[in-house]
Amino acid sequence: MADTTKIVETLWKALANFSIENDMDNIENKIFVRIGSTSKNIQNFSLTKPELIEFVNDQVSAFSCSEDVYFCSDHIEYTVIARQKNEPFLAPFAWGQEIPFTGAKKYRYSLSQISLGLFFRFLANVNLDHNFIVQNIFTNSFYMGMFNGSGKSIDLMGNEANLYNVVDSLLRRSVKQYLMAIKIEPIDDQDKNKIAENIGVYRNKAEAAMFNINLAEFHGFSLRHLDNPLNTITNANNMKNINGKRMESPHMTYNQDMLDIYTAGNWYDDPLVKFLNYYQVVEYLFNYVPDEMLFKQVQRKISDPKFLYTNKDDILTLANFISKLNRKNEKEISSLEMVLKRYVNYSDLKKSLSDELISYYYNEIPSFLENVSDPKGLKFSVGNLRNSEKVYGKIARRLYAIRNSLVHNKEGENHFNPLNDAEDLKKEIPLIKAIAETVIIKYGTTTE
Repeated sequence: MADTTKIVETLWKALANFSIENDMDNIENKIFVRIGSTSKNIQNFSLTKPELIEFVNDQVSAFSCSEDVYFCSDHIEYTVIARQKNEPFLAPFAWGQEIPFTGAKKYRYSLSQISLGLFFRFLANVNLDHNFIVQNIFTNSFYMGMFNGSGKSIDLMGNEANLYNVVDSLLRRSVKQYLMAIKIEPIDDQDKNKIAENIGVYRNKAEAAMFNINLAEFHGFSLRHLDNPLNTITNANNMKNINGKRMESPHMTYNQDMLDIYTAGNWYDDPLVKFLNYYQVVEYLFNYVPDEMLFKQVQRKISDPKFLYTNKDDILTLANFISKLNRKNEKEISSLEMVLKRYVNYSDLKKSLSDELISYYYNEIPSFLENVSDPKGLKFSVGNLRNSEKVYGKIARRLYAIRNSLVHNKEGENHFNPLNDAEDLKKEIPLIKAIAETVIIKYGTTTE
């Protein structure tokens, strides 16, 4: 078990600040903490140091970890941190209660601050020096609303007066507010008993839930998973209210590699990094889709009752067909076009792109592609996807030309200048991001 001695001493000092005792030197083994939000409902909560020691140890021991997923007897917590859209700061969890997902069936999903047990577990790995204590527990707690008109007291926000809620309320607006978790609780008690056995399944579900949050841009959040997020926390106190969409419980699981690449694209602000990460999500299937198409076409030909494996002409014709198809599939742009044809349709792009961007892709190309031989071949109409497969070729050529401009910088060829061309590249991000999201979803598998 983690050494919780420093944690207990830190909490005891913090709680003593809300004690009704005036002589701090006499507060050693028992304190009476003031709780309440107004002078009319102030009450005292008694606490001994042995009780706090037992409480902290019980909370820490309640959680186990497997495959970077923390779990207890009835739920798992997948630890994440968040940034807000277009902000270089970590985003806090600014709600008093956890936020449930909609559409729960076999599992309850929610987003919240991490449980106290995990917080204590992470704290045990941090050097709890005086500056950390003052800055992240005392100062933030006091100035973020722990004081009220009646003097020093802890506001439980209507929750029951028990030790968990008292300590959690004390720490809620400290560094703990930046440590979030996607929580998944099986509804069936039998499933709760098997959490440890199925931790890989829960990890997949949690990653799918994180994808749903990123997809919805819930309250401007961009989430990424970290096994021990406290190690990454910096001084970030930029709290804003940004209206977000509902978070829908995931009913699918997705390819792990594709999710990692997509999350990296969400996390960084640099448009070059964003574009290349989203492009790599699509690129992930450049071998799979052509191979699947080749398999089906060859299977169809050899299944034809008129095809004779003993006939030399039939065999040579088949060999020539495979050779030509393989040569075509070796070209990256052909693979890109095939992936687009298989996974992306009109409704996918129409839902994700604004009318302004749809018009832009039809009428303009990025300035750093001005030397292409066929600029019209890079302009496309989203609406024409409903009745013409030629549009897929134009989208593929546009994306491939942009990708080459980002990764190559040869004299005489189109190339991207980060100082001059960033704004033009930003207009291409929604397109490749929408395609990446569609590919992830359609390549995923249904779980319920």
